[in-house]
Amino acid sequence: MIKIGDFSKLAHVSIKTLHHYGELGLLKPARVDRYNGYRYYSLTQLTQINRILALKEMGFSLEQVAQLITEDLTVAELRGMLRLKQMELAELVEAERARLARVELRLRQLEHQGQPPTSEIAIKEVAGVTALTARAVAASELVLRPARQSLVELLQRNLSAARLKPAGPWFAMLSDSPYADRDLEVTMAVSVNPRARQRAGDWDGTPITLEELPPVGSMASVIHQGDLTTLPQTYSQLYRWAQANGFKVSGSCREIYLAESGSSEALATTLETGFTEVQCPVEQAPIPISIQSISKQKEKTMEPKIVSKPAFKTVGLSYIGKNENSEIPQMWGVFNQRAGEIEAINPQCCYGLCFSNVEGVTEGDFEYMAAIEVAAETEPPEGMVYREVPAYKYAVFTHHGKLDKLGKTYEYIYNTGLAQAGLEIHPDKYDMEVYDERFIPDSDESEFDIYVAIK
Repeated sequence: MIKIGDFSKLAHVSIKTLHHYGELGLLKPARVDRYNGYRYYSLTQLTQINRILALKEMGFSLEQVAQLITEDLTVAELRGMLRLKQMELAELVEAERARLARVELRLRQLEHQGQPPTSEIAIKEVAGVTALTARAVAASELVLRPARQSLVELLQRNLSAARLKPAGPWFAMLSDSPYADRDLEVTMAVSVNPRARQRAGDWDGTPITLEELPPVGSMASVIHQGDLTTLPQTYSQLYRWAQANGFKVSGSCREIYLAESGSSEALATTLETGFTEVQCPVEQAPIPISIQSISKQKEKTMEPKIVSKPAFKTVGLSYIGKNENSEIPQMWGVFNQRAGEIEAINPQCCYGLCFSNVEGVTEGDFEYMAAIEVAAETEPPEGMVYREVPAYKYAVFTHHGKLDKLGKTYEYIYNTGLAQAGLEIHPDKYDMEVYDERFIPDSDESEFDIYVAIK
């Protein structure tokens, strides 16, 4: 699972747009953190966002896109529809050419979707470099490529004026801020070996900056081959690899444009070399103390236990919302006082049930129940509700300690733990907390289990 900001960069869609799509039911987050309201997405949802954008760029309204998505179109069908629209756009007036360019971009991404990676990802150290950089703002994604090329030409002129030669390939430095629809920051750079007495101040008052880029001890690297428009697939591959191996991206990435025939060739000044090295700094995703047992604290992985649990029935108190004002802990306080009113099968075990797919509620809301298991069709006391939980296969993680660290436990489970174990969450996006005799309120010795429904 990845945060909405990282997903927006991968999908080239702003956070505002993702919120809007969620409200319309086009693309709901894979998970919304019940403790801080953060939205998380799965890398598999890039397929869905690509389909939405492709259909939207063909001229369909968002309401029409919603209808087409429910028909579960295949990639081949989408490709055929895009090509038909491409022919129509070619016959339109000059004002429609921008739309045609964006359709071609989405078409290429769809054609490469699902293809196996052509390069392996490696971790390496990257030495610090002195780089000459230039920044600009591109009005839209359509002018990103010419904007970068113009920055290369600007840097080339300044290199000549300063009597400097490139000490390495040209590269782009990508902002680690979320993707925006317009006014995209573009940064190009090239490493140099400054001559004696050359200083950063020599470029004051110009669009050029002399920067010291620090060394990176752990840089994930992969070679992208082919058209730059398919780079999102390479970034997806890198993010998927990072999660599966217990890493997280920890800073701005770089795109290094390599000479096509190897390092012995004169360094290329064009970005269309056919070979681009994608570099992203990574660090080991820490396992929070709240999910480690004492004997496991020095390990770098935390394998969940896999169990299957049959369907069961519950009665309890229900809350629907985002838990913005700690409504859930307050509800538990009331439930603990009233639990004796319920005819429970096992009064020593309580459940915190979280239903994320709830119809008719605001995007981002979920239903949480403080509940206890009952016999079939037990009549709930006044103010309580009856819910049936289907049979699922679960990944089980154990939370250790007080509840104030519970948010960190969930962050690890959904951002690292499941991916590292090679598991995918169930489409129902259901999880539950199981409180038994090990749970001791406000104690560092407390334990309880978190069950996450998986495919």
